[in-house]
Amino acid sequence: MQSQPRVAAAGFLVVAVRSGRMSDALPRASLMVLTIIAVLWAAYAAAAFAAPLTLALFILAVSWPIQSGLQTTLPLSVAVVLTVLLIMAVILVLGSVTIWAFGTIWQTVIANVARYQMLYQGAADWLEERGFVVAAFWADNNSFLWIIRFIQQIAARMGQTMSFCVVVLAYVLTGLVETGAAKKRLEELETRPLARIVLAGCGESARKLRWYLWVRMIMSFITAATITAFAFFAGIPFPMEWGIIGFTLNFIPFLGPLIATTSPSLFVLAQLGNAGLAVFAFLCLTTIQFLLGSYVEPKISGGALHISPFVILLSIFLWTFLWGVYGAFIGVPIAIVVASFSRAMLGISEPTGENKLAVASKENVISSTSV
Repeated sequence: MQSQPRVAAAGFLVVAVRSGRMSDALPRASLMVLTIIAVLWAAYAAAAFAAPLTLALFILAVSWPIQSGLQTTLPLSVAVVLTVLLIMAVILVLGSVTIWAFGTIWQTVIANVARYQMLYQGAADWLEERGFVVAAFWADNNSFLWIIRFIQQIAARMGQTMSFCVVVLAYVLTGLVETGAAKKRLEELETRPLARIVLAGCGESARKLRWYLWVRMIMSFITAATITAFAFFAGIPFPMEWGIIGFTLNFIPFLGPLIATTSPSLFVLAQLGNAGLAVFAFLCLTTIQFLLGSYVEPKISGGALHISPFVILLSIFLWTFLWGVYGAFIGVPIAIVVASFSRAMLGISEPTGENKLAVASKENVISSTSV
């Protein structure tokens, strides 16, 4: 009988403690939400500074093994110069091939402007006969030349892209020079919690970013080869060019494959006037992208990133909203870094080997004591 009041008192104590924790958790959750909103607003407002910095950190994480390997046999300055030259050579080759592919197709589009104008006018007349509201909108733009003007506006922004690349290169140079020294300073302060968090977060982020880029490159090569083979056997003009475009756009998750799928289909419809072949190309290319993205890529990555597909999709659309097309490219790497540092702050490590045995034995002890 005396044990019942004690049990009741213990129950009230547990409820009081839990309610106190919940009351403390609410301000923390509110503060976390406000912090996230402030960080996102700062990223949007400081895009001219933050966007090149994120790309430089991504390049630095990928190229650091090369830099550290060269430093073992060469002076620091020589290793930095060789690493930067290698990075610039890779970017120059990929950029040149991509510009060549887009330029070849664009020259064909320019050479057939009159034909496209006729097709455009026919589509506008067809819409007007059926009373669609969109026909009034197109009537105000009754020339195909507005598309050319739109492309010219894009070309006018190439100067901004060049300045963006110069800022990124400056960040990369600084990072390659200072990373080794910064790592040594952090290792000297490894007894402090903040230093351990930074070292663990940076190490895990770098490993996962390199693995992410490696998987993306493999998938891009497979996508390019598949699109080229399909376009060649289906009789679609410029099969190699479409393959190269698919290779480049595949580095932009979701949005890139969508553009790589619809562009050849629209080109076939406008250039060849074959609606059946255009629909067939769209269905086949969509199937290829779906199979590669849903089955082949997960098999290659093996879930090594430990990120939910929903989080990846949310990150892509969030950073696309903040930074445009570049945000779609850098969204997944940012999610990888945030997840890695979150795991480091929480003290979560990937259980392997002895850690798995320790976790299993601990779970067995807990289960036996609870029984």
